[in-house]
Amino acid sequence: LGVFAVSESDILVTQRPELTRVRDSDGDGLADHYETINDDWCATDNWHEFTYGLPRDAQGDFYLSTSLPDVAGSINTLYPREPLNMVKVHGERKPSPGRYQGWVLRVSPDGLMTPIASGFRAPAGIGISPGGDVFVTDQQGDYIATSSLIHVQPGRFYGHAASFKWRKDYKGPVDLKTLTKLRTPEAVALPHGSLGGSPGEPVWDTTGGKFGPFAGQVFIGDFTKLISRVFLEKVAGEYQGAAFPFIRDAVGLKAIQANRGRDNLTIPAGKQGLKYFRDIPPRKGTPLRFGNMRMSFAPDGSLYVGQTTRGWGKGDGLQRIVWSGKQPVEMKKIQLTGDGFRIMFTTAMGGRQLANPKTWRINRFRYLYLSNGSPRVDESKCEIRSIRPSADGRSVELKLAQLEPGYVYEIEPLELTSAIGKKLENPLAFYTLTRMLSGRTFTGPRSEPLLSGKQIDTGPNPEAGRLVYGAFCVICHQADGSGGGPPGAAQPAANFRQRGPEAPLAKTDKQLLHIITNGAEAKPMPAFG
Repeated sequence: LGVFAVSESDILVTQRPELTRVRDSDGDGLADHYETINDDWCATDNWHEFTYGLPRDAQGDFYLSTSLPDVAGSINTLYPREPLNMVKVHGERKPSPGRYQGWVLRVSPDGLMTPIASGFRAPAGIGISPGGDVFVTDQQGDYIATSSLIHVQPGRFYGHAASFKWRKDYKGPVDLKTLTKLRTPEAVALPHGSLGGSPGEPVWDTTGGKFGPFAGQVFIGDFTKLISRVFLEKVAGEYQGAAFPFIRDAVGLKAIQANRGRDNLTIPAGKQGLKYFRDIPPRKGTPLRFGNMRMSFAPDGSLYVGQTTRGWGKGDGLQRIVWSGKQPVEMKKIQLTGDGFRIMFTTAMGGRQLANPKTWRINRFRYLYLSNGSPRVDESKCEIRSIRPSADGRSVELKLAQLEPGYVYEIEPLELTSAIGKKLENPLAFYTLTRMLSGRTFTGPRSEPLLSGKQIDTGPNPEAGRLVYGAFCVICHQADGSGGGPPGAAQPAANFRQRGPEAPLAKTDKQLLHIITNGAEAKPMPAFG
């Protein structure tokens, strides 16, 4: 499941139950020495248990990650290395019966294992950045609303309840409220259906430009026909950033129709995957295959991709991606500003298009933290207040009417071309906004939506009202409620700052709800029913 070549004659191999040294001690090209470096975590024979790795840091330590078993298959309790604990922390569907299942672990060169962090479901890819930071990718499912790239820091808990019981401070089953307080969110979400469904190993472009204009960025393979690209930035001391498609091989209408929401080899499984998947025109050259779980940059700047479908399909093997030398037309980076986003491109773009509001479609949504996972919730369109292209056409700043932490912002340029008329190759990006520049984070409920269709009277909720107003009302009624409406409106929108018996808000709740639901007759107020 992982390999690290120490030398021509000394190779370390990650297996499900242990880290193994394989050595050719007499130089005949054949292994003659096998040694267990470490096996201080538990493993049963369940089909969903894996141990991933094997990157090494500057101190010579190795890093591994372990996944949870699945109760859809048997869990052999007969011969564990350590006593098993089948008690559930909080109703999880994937338990952690063995010690340090669902963890990231560190193993020193002399074989000492140290548990680092917990809360993982199936962290199938683990990598170390050029700066020495450890990252893993985790897989969408119970407790993990969408696949993601996670910055792993010692002692932290990252969401899946099962492995929590192997922490030293665990005293028994805990509730969702406690787990929510302890959970550290992902650095970058990889929205399920839009950016694959099962990510593999993250690797950093350290080629110095041999692979194109994305030096320092992260590349992540996926079990589907996709490789993504991630730009990270530190905001208020924590990583967050933007994810983009990099190479997505065309799936085609027939494959989508044959999928029926079950087979994640073509597109991510389930209705959410079908809803958010967008196909692309076929690429030139060799198609990208499935199972892109392991990757490595070669000294010549090419990217090797190791592929396995593990019995779910055909296509295991090795592919190599080489930069053509031609400048791609892409969104290169997306950075957070105080009131929106700065988007940088790999080449100069058409200035008029950059400045045209019709070019930009920005939506936002959240994922909830729940034991059974979550679809997208609180989805809404974002109003763009102003657009400021740079003089050279290589960047643009978008100021939003409302910018809030706790959301994933979907940024989609429409029909945008470069200054010489070439189309933007991947016109889709997702920025995970966990923290504002000030350090402010989301303070609302993390396990229930804010924009709910259910008529449940829980009392006044100004935070929910503010979000609804910002998503749907502000374009006509203005941020301060003063009304006026958009340019060219036949009649002005109501002024909510007005007071007195004739003021719009002097109407009864029943009257106001009727207007909001059905619209205002002979006035520009639309129906929101």
